[in-house]
Amino acid sequence: MKFSALISVLFLCFVFAACASEEDDSCVTVLDCPDGYSCVNSVCTPPSAEADTTQEGDTDSQDVTDTSDSDSSELPGNDDSDGEIPVANDTDSEIPDDITGCPNACSGFGECDFEKGKCTCDETHGGEDCSECAEGYHLEAEGDDEDGNPDVRSCVVNLTCDPNPCNNNGCRVEGNTAVCTCSDSKHQGGRWCERCADGYMLNNSGVCKEDCSLKTCTPPQKCGIDFATNEASCNECENEYYTGTDCKSCDPVHFCNGHATACVVEGGTEKCTCEAAYQGEKCNTCASGYFMSNGVCIKSCDVNKCFQSHQCSGTSALGIEMTSTVSGHGTCSNTTGECLCDSGWKTGTSSLGTGTTVQCGALITVFETLNNVECTICDKNNPPSQYASSGCPQSQTEDTSLCSSVLSTFCGPYGSCYYEPTGAHQLYCVCNDGYHLGNGDKYSGYCEADSTGE
Repeated sequence: MKFSALISVLFLCFVFAACASEEDDSCVTVLDCPDGYSCVNSVCTPPSAEADTTQEGDTDSQDVTDTSDSDSSELPGNDDSDGEIPVANDTDSEIPDDITGCPNACSGFGECDFEKGKCTCDETHGGEDCSECAEGYHLEAEGDDEDGNPDVRSCVVNLTCDPNPCNNNGCRVEGNTAVCTCSDSKHQGGRWCERCADGYMLNNSGVCKEDCSLKTCTPPQKCGIDFATNEASCNECENEYYTGTDCKSCDPVHFCNGHATACVVEGGTEKCTCEAAYQGEKCNTCASGYFMSNGVCIKSCDVNKCFQSHQCSGTSALGIEMTSTVSGHGTCSNTTGECLCDSGWKTGTSSLGTGTTVQCGALITVFETLNNVECTICDKNNPPSQYASSGCPQSQTEDTSLCSSVLSTFCGPYGSCYYEPTGAHQLYCVCNDGYHLGNGDKYSGYCEADSTGE
């Protein structure tokens, strides 16, 4: 009887232990499992089993991860806790390194080994989270920019004065770094005397020279950069329209209306040398003999060179005061200033230049000689209306042959020569009254007196 009771008790203990063991394996989060176990599919799983379970399928694995992520910010309660969130000790709350990452994200100065949860710092940093300077390096002092990055205090290498880091300037050691004393005579500056001091610039020879902030110039000159030497120089002018190294030249377009051959500055005033057609301090009016047309000064026609008629007066060889008139064939244009010739007339040339010489007088007395008169040549190829039938008289063309002289064997002194108005414009002779062509040929004949019949 006692033996049977013992057997019954042992059986009940076995069943109770099995049930208890089965109940202990269930979990909701990793906090329900023993240290080192993971909660997979609501079952506490040792590390080796977790690896096998992870490979069972992408879908199941994803579901577990998603469930863990969505529940990670809120732990479920239970009936016995009266709604209180259980607080785990440090051992129970430990989360694998591949989830927690590295401390302080390596402070931005290293790379994180997520499997080990450890930082690999760059060469200038050290410490568990790379927040300290590595051996041989130090943190820049506040306001002491050693690495050229003034916005960040960095870990920089420890320095001494051997070798001298101050570009051959004074050096002293303070703590883990070197402090430079830049040369005043060389006008150097910067943390390491690596540049020119404020107010100076490096010229093309590598020497620090004063820049325009220190350069003194005498008005109207002002400071500019001479790019040939890369030095500050008084090579510019305060007035943007002045030029020259001494600012004594000025812009003729701006000060002289664009009508000057030169513009100079004298006593602070611009002086213009006007073109021939212009005058005035600013070359803004037309000179004598010119007129304004569409904003431009045009040379006016000379009334002694371009006219329809010109009157002269004087004392004749007989001692008589007389007036005479010579005709012309030009009209002055009020738009261009040119001498416009009447139809059939043109301007010739002479030894004196453009135009011909015209004499005005009476009784073999010359009162006035007009040179370079325009529109005095009869155009034999297109004769004017008054010579439309006869053609141009040779005496009014550019032909200077002696057709009607005593020395000529054609026409002679008792005839006049003309150019035919049509065809080849051949020269022909017309005898005076009382004379006729000896051979009857107007192209070769000579004018002879008519017979009286006695």
